[in-house]
Amino acid sequence: MGAALKAKSVYKGRSPAIYCWFVTLIVWLTGVAMPLNMLKVSILSPVLMQSFSIGTDAMSWVMAMFYIIAAILAVPGAVIVGKIGYRYTFVLSLLFAVIGGFIGTIATDLTVFILSRVVEGVGFGLVSTAAVPAISGWFSPEKRGVPLGIWAMNVTMAFLVGPSFFSRMFEATGDYHFIWGVCLAFNAILLLVVLIFYRDAPFSFDSDGERGRSAGEASASSHFANLKRVVKNPAVWILGLVFLCEEIPFLGMSNFLTTYATQETDISMTAMSAIISVMAVAGCCVNPLAGKLSDVLGTKKKLMVLSCIGGTAYAWMVFQTTTVEGFVPVIALNAIAGGVIPVMIWSSIPKVVKRPEDIASATAIVLFFQQLAALFGSRILGMVVEHFGSFSIAGQYVMAPIFALGLVVVFAGWKKLP
Repeated sequence: MGAALKAKSVYKGRSPAIYCWFVTLIVWLTGVAMPLNMLKVSILSPVLMQSFSIGTDAMSWVMAMFYIIAAILAVPGAVIVGKIGYRYTFVLSLLFAVIGGFIGTIATDLTVFILSRVVEGVGFGLVSTAAVPAISGWFSPEKRGVPLGIWAMNVTMAFLVGPSFFSRMFEATGDYHFIWGVCLAFNAILLLVVLIFYRDAPFSFDSDGERGRSAGEASASSHFANLKRVVKNPAVWILGLVFLCEEIPFLGMSNFLTTYATQETDISMTAMSAIISVMAVAGCCVNPLAGKLSDVLGTKKKLMVLSCIGGTAYAWMVFQTTTVEGFVPVIALNAIAGGVIPVMIWSSIPKVVKRPEDIASATAIVLFFQQLAALFGSRILGMVVEHFGSFSIAGQYVMAPIFALGLVVVFAGWKKLP
């Protein structure tokens, strides 16, 4: 009852049907802030390497720290989310982001700077665990595709905005500390927004779309029991494996597109950056459309099949394309590969668990697979390219089969998927 009264006080005079989209926007912006915190190091790595007098190997570990912390926190994060609720999880995440950003701003040696990345990584790890169940709580099962499709745009939007924004800011100021300050301010503003405006849903939906007890009341049972129940659910592991097979090649290849263009083609870095931006825009468009289509068709797994096929074709073609014009079909395949699967995965989670309070634990397990993919995708591709000296071989004979393996997993678990 307390949660319901607090939520009603926020959207008093407004329809929950309107407020639920406001909640989605708040959660989405929080989800955009976290990968922006991650990207600022990737984009400004040459500057940071010079500032701290370190090489590429040390810098790669600084970058990987985000993924390592997020992977470690994924499953324990479900217990944390269950105990403190979604709202306070977002508050805690943004608080870690603010503190980590402040430490990074004042850091003068590498050890302190790495500490700042660890602190920021905690915030990054917790947000994703809470986001899916927080958004799902406000929508009935048959209407979750679009809002979760919007949520799935968070990383894509960060990749669309971050590289250009951070590069231009550094060109204008010549000081990376200014960029850290801007991200710090953005995180602090979002922290205030969450504290003032965000509330967890004062109700929950059963599998038939009927409202039931509030999310807070429904999750009052043992959170470890919830996690134990979810671990025994084979559908959750199938979703995680599908996501792993999609994200390893997709993220790995995304990180090496500019390197491939400058080393093996006549496409300039500027042109390749523009192509990457177009890919990001296309992905942002496909995310909510895929969610809407899945709601209309009433299926997730059929669209997973489409995405896995598109991803396999993308991996086969991308490192054989040598002209700007040739990237037109590659952009389309990239959108199908990266724009559909994440939406299908996140929107499938509430459907494969039996209880609303299990959504956070299921999200945490799937998130663990995603973070493993983010951590190892680039390393696998880099090792293959270094060994064979060819991006084409890596794409055709390593990354494409991994995408195709995801298709095998979908068919193997067909009866368990929605």
